[in-house]
Amino acid sequence: MIGHYASRTLDLIDRAIDALAAVILMAITAVVFLNAVGRYFLSFNLMGAEEGARLLMVTLCFLGAYTLLRRGGHISVDVVTLLAPAGVLRVLRGLIGVLIVCVMGYLAWYSWQLVSYSAGTGQRSTTLPVPRYFFFLPTAIGATLSTVAGVEMVIRAVTDTLRPLASAVQTQPGPDIPDREIPPTDRKA
Repeated sequence: MIGHYASRTLDLIDRAIDALAAVILMAITAVVFLNAVGRYFLSFNLMGAEEGARLLMVTLCFLGAYTLLRRGGHISVDVVTLLAPAGVLRVLRGLIGVLIVCVMGYLAWYSWQLVSYSAGTGQRSTTLPVPRYFFFLPTAIGATLSTVAGVEMVIRAVTDTLRPLASAVQTQPGPDIPDREIPPTDRKA
């Protein structure tokens, strides 16, 4: 029961991050476009545009990495996932979850230390009027959420409640992907 509520909470976080990612992508596009138009046609630069676009891109990447982990959308070897028996695939995905927990947990721990140190020194960004730790915060948040996604993957592997992988789902005919019929002219008699 607790796992159900935790999974639903993570689903809500996913939706919020998806909406935030759309806004961030539009903001990056607008900032870069306005800076280019200003520089080449109006002879002015937006102060901090490049640094702001970089901050938004880092945020987009680390939050997007988390949502892809939850959806199973990262790069994988499809041949293995299609040919491996269900039990072997479950063990492999559980081991991948353990690896995610180790790597992203370390990154989260180190990133939070960097955020803490940077916030403690009171450093400011060179061109944007924001504290310097804002540049490390997306990494810390994204790595923490990715660690949680890895823990969820391990728990789901142990309890045999893993969600189907995106690539495996797309290869199976279903309501979204109907069976293709062979046209009558191509049938052999």
